[in-house]
Amino acid sequence: MNQPVRIGSVLLKNRLVLAPMAGLTDMPFRILCARGGAGLVCSEMVSSNALHHQDKKSFRLLRTDPEEHPVAIQIFGADPANLAEAAHLAEKAGADIIDINCGCPVPKITKTGAGMALMKNESLFEKCIDSVIRSVRIPVTVKMRVGLLKQKKLSLHFAKIAETLGVNALFIHARYGEDGRKGPADLETLAETVSSVRIPVFGNGGIKTAEDVSTYVQRTGCAGVMIGQAAIGNPRIFSEIILNKPSENTPESLRDKFNQIRTHAMMNVAHYGEKLGILRIRKFIPGYLRSSPYAVVMRKQLYSVCTLDLFNAILSDFEQKMTS
Repeated sequence: MNQPVRIGSVLLKNRLVLAPMAGLTDMPFRILCARGGAGLVCSEMVSSNALHHQDKKSFRLLRTDPEEHPVAIQIFGADPANLAEAAHLAEKAGADIIDINCGCPVPKITKTGAGMALMKNESLFEKCIDSVIRSVRIPVTVKMRVGLLKQKKLSLHFAKIAETLGVNALFIHARYGEDGRKGPADLETLAETVSSVRIPVFGNGGIKTAEDVSTYVQRTGCAGVMIGQAAIGNPRIFSEIILNKPSENTPESLRDKFNQIRTHAMMNVAHYGEKLGILRIRKFIPGYLRSSPYAVVMRKQLYSVCTLDLFNAILSDFEQKMTS
């Protein structure tokens, strides 16, 4: 996985990609994952309709930092013109790649015709992708699922359409829409999809370890993998997988973990301001404290504060208890 791979004009240093996750893959976390060895980081999905209506929060989601490149900005919507406009704005904001979300199963997204719903409407799927490709000069990728329902596999058909239109790579969640984020990945269908196109295909779904990565690559022939949930609370998972050296529960590794949390909190405060920055770090605390015997009491105390000083004071107290 440490070999470079090309997506159009963009060369990734390795084949491990941070998956786009709503409310999670913001700039501070993307930077941490880039430092942690990711070959490409992806933004949380940005609404093309919201950008069209000049929503300030959505425009902030387009911001990028020099340290996180290469970075993909993921956009979603079901209006080809608005998607094209959003792609153009993302390119101007510094995106190296535009990713189109065709795989989100969340009802509030699909009821608008966006996300996974685009895999129900072949004509609209084509129009949306074609419109985005024509609007930018940078590579365009598509994230989709192997299908909506287990009885109907769709990725082979839609992958071929995307390739014909000029998409540079595909990110395929190897579960069905009805599965959400649970259940086994359908690696057989993913393998069939990989072999049906010439562009790079990255597998996604339930990847947590170097062994999982090897399974995906060996059984499907995918060009790389996309890691989502397992990176929450462990932005260094990419380097760990490349080195095949998972985190250890030693005093030294625990101190390193506490330093990661401090750095993340500090970056959040710098990016969002103190109150919102500390509020948003709460989403990552369960991941950082995964398997810790102090997890429950630490979460309770960390969730009760809204200043960086108090947050760090609680961390220092528990660090001393756990490493002494």
